[in-house]
Amino acid sequence: MPKMKRTKRFAALLLILSLFGALLAGCGDEPDLTVFIMPKEYFNPDAAQKIEDKVQAGFGETKSIAVNASPMYNAQKLVVEIAAAGNGIIVMPKDALQMMIDQGPAVQLDDTFKAEDYQEGVMESMVESENGELTKVKGLFAIPVEKIPAFKAAGYEEKDIVAIIPVNAPDQELSKQVMKELMKP
Repeated sequence: MPKMKRTKRFAALLLILSLFGALLAGCGDEPDLTVFIMPKEYFNPDAAQKIEDKVQAGFGETKSIAVNASPMYNAQKLVVEIAAAGNGIIVMPKDALQMMIDQGPAVQLDDTFKAEDYQEGVMESMVESENGELTKVKGLFAIPVEKIPAFKAAGYEEKDIVAIIPVNAPDQELSKQVMKELMKP
């Protein structure tokens, strides 16, 4: 009888381990890129899903894109999200960006978009040169959300909100591709 009891315990352990493995497999992988949205006032979670669906449709199965949003503004959370280096694009109030622009938080976008089309996003910021020196450069560092078709289509047109690619984005090239996808009507 003790052998039978041991077999049942072993079978139960195997069952628990296989269920645990199935749960872990169901969790999914990390997305290839995350867009983080920090509104000035309020952000509707349905809009985040619409934006994610639009961008994901542009990439199909090749890349996984997630859109996360804070329901309301929180300065400390914004600083943490920027410092965490996990977001490919951050959407934030323009005045918050202007307060930190001298620290060089954003990638210059002049090679991807025409600065004259997005004058609201032209600013002076510190940029690291190839030899490691910091220099102040005037250029396009942010795109106004009100000029991004994917946000308009999702019903989010809050004024004075901009999208940036943080300098510590995990994949700056993918971030630029996603930004281009957001710009498609």
